[in-house]
Amino acid sequence: MADEGKLIDMVTYNSVSDFFKDLDAKLVEMRSKLGELLRRLEGAKAKAEVLVRLESLLAETSGGAKIGGTEISLGTAKAVVNPTPKQEFDILVDVVRSLQNRIVAMERVRKEVEPLSKLGDLELRAGSGL
Repeated sequence: MADEGKLIDMVTYNSVSDFFKDLDAKLVEMRSKLGELLRRLEGAKAKAEVLVRLESLLAETSGGAKIGGTEISLGTAKAVVNPTPKQEFDILVDVVRSLQNRIVAMERVRKEVEPLSKLGDLELRAGSGL
């Protein structure tokens, strides 16, 4: 019941070395994406800081006016239409944290299965004796 609605991928590898090549390639890809997101986050942070100051000034002069995008809930997902820089920053922070957690989890898996790398090109396909 807890996994209801979740997608599960099943991947088959021909050899142990193919598994490690794929795992390492995915880690490289995730780290690259994390780097891109961190650069984007820095830009969003600067914009968000300006918006916070602007909202503060508006609140003082107009009795609490706020600048904001529209947040829409779609089941367990949320969408923000025309997000403010602050909303964009907050979303990017969440995405960066999630990706960092996924990278850490994959690195743990990589470390745990490292002893299997000694099997090298051992075939893993059905009918190969395993």
